[in-house]
Formats: sequence, structure tokens, C-alpha cells
Amino acid sequence: MAQCQTRLSTEIGVNNPAFSSFDLKALELHSLSQKCHISIQIGLNGLSYCVRNDKEILGIESYEQSLSQVENVIKENDWLNMDYASSNISITTKKSTLIPSTIFSNENKKDLLKLNHRKIEELDILTDDISIIDSHCIYGISKAEQDIITTHMPKSTVKHFSSRYIPHLLSENKNFDGQKMVVNVSYNQINISIFAHSRFIYYNVFNYKNAQDCIYYILFACEQVELNPENMTLEFMGNISKDDEIFTLAYTYVRNVEFSQRRVSISQNIEKINPHTFHSLIHQHLCE
Repeated sequence: MAQCQTRLSTEIGVNNPAFSSFDLKALELHSLSQKCHISIQIGLNGLSYCVRNDKEILGIESYEQSLSQVENVIKENDWLNMDYASSNISITTKKSTLIPSTIFSNENKKDLLKLNHRKIEELDILTDDISIIDSHCIYGISKAEQDIITTHMPKSTVKHFSSRYIPHLLSENKNFDGQKMVVNVSYNQINISIFAHSRFIYYNVFNYKNAQDCIYYILFACEQVELNPENMTLEFMGNISKDDEIFTLAYTYVRNVEFSQRRVSISQNIEKINPHTFHSLIHQHLCE
């Protein structure tokens, strides 16, 4: 059997991932149910996951699919139907809000979510405690998402994307003495987080269609917290490269632009990817 299996595609179908690379030889040597772990991100725009042991990432795969196709992906994907030592899922739904613990009430979670989102009547409302910022994340997931998790991943630990992402960013930037905006670029969506002298001050999610949309939201976020783009560091992660128009345009408005650095090891037999690519996914397990 080959040492490494890799697939990168521009024609996306149910059985055709946008990216796929595994160290098959290393995975064959492990008992998945005892030595390996899986991290999954799932939402309206698709699904991605990685498989790791205690030392390094051994496989990564990503699908840019509508939610209606995600269940078929799971049914037909052998890796997603294995038993692992642990499994964690991040829900990437945009229908979420952060509420300070001082005003949070589980009984009123639906009303609190309504403050920022409409049409939540058909959603199952869940909450996560984010103690590091003394807040709760309230989020709604559809019946379809809930059914997928309950049916195919019943043993997984489920949290909202921000409930793991924000603590991870705080840990990464605990010694950063300045102002930083972190932009996580995914398929048709960006997550914007802002830190000032290691203190978390802003988080929001925006859908986008082009690079101009992304720059608009970056500058909009700066305006909301009265942050001068000339005086901050803009850090990109996710599905973006130096050749992308988003990155090029960013330099027009921001003096210091850089990419996130990886803190987790990846098998040398997996196709080489940029240190900032799949950053939130491969660091997801660090905030369990």
C-alpha cells in the first residue's frame, strides 16, 4: 500500500473532496480506537476533518458541500465511520452569539439568540461555557445537523466553533503586546477576532462573495472597536495564500500583514500545506 494518499480537486462532488491527504502507512500501524483521535468541523458550507495520534496529524480531508450532501459524504467515507479514542466536533453555524456570563440565562437562551438572529424557531438551541472570557456561546443548529451528529457521531464531544477557537487564539496570543486582528478564511465565510494587549475584544462572522467583501468587513470591524488599521497586526489563517486578492488588497489598508503559524506537527508523508492552512481544524483538540 502507498505511503501517502493525496487528492486535491477543483471539481467538487459528493465523493470528491477539495483536499485529501493521509499517511496510510502510519495509520495502518495504529489501533484507531486506542491511539488515534478525530477532529471534525461541520456546517452549512461543508465538512472537514483530521485524524491524529498523540504526536502528529496523520490525515486531513475537506469537502465544500451543502449540508444536504454532507450526510452522504459521511455515509460513504470510511474514515468518518471508524471508532477512535476520541472524537470532537465543531459546529460552524453563523447563528451564534456570545453573551457575558453575568447576564446569561439558560432559560432565556432562545430570546438571547434572537437579539442577533432571526428565523431560529426551527433550530435546536445549544450553549457552551467559554470560561476564559467569562462568557457563554449560544448557538442554533438545524434538525438536519442534529440528526447527522446523533446518527453518525453519537460519541463525539460537540461545541460551537467559537467555543474552541477563541480560547485557542487567546492562548496563542497571551504574550502579544499590541493590537491584532485574526481573520480565518473558509469557504464563503470569514471569522474576525480582535485582541488588544492579549485581551479579547471582538468576534464576528461574515459571509462573503469576493475579496472586496472581505476587506470591507475587516475595515468595518476596525471601525466598530475604533482600531486604526495602520497600528495593528493583521493575521490570516485558513483558505488563503499570498497570491489571493484578499491578501493583496489587505496591504492597501494595513501595514503589518502576516500568516498564522502552526503549533501542531503534521506527518512528513502528508502533502505539504502552508502553516496557516487548516489552522483552526488541526488545533481544535487543544481546547477540549
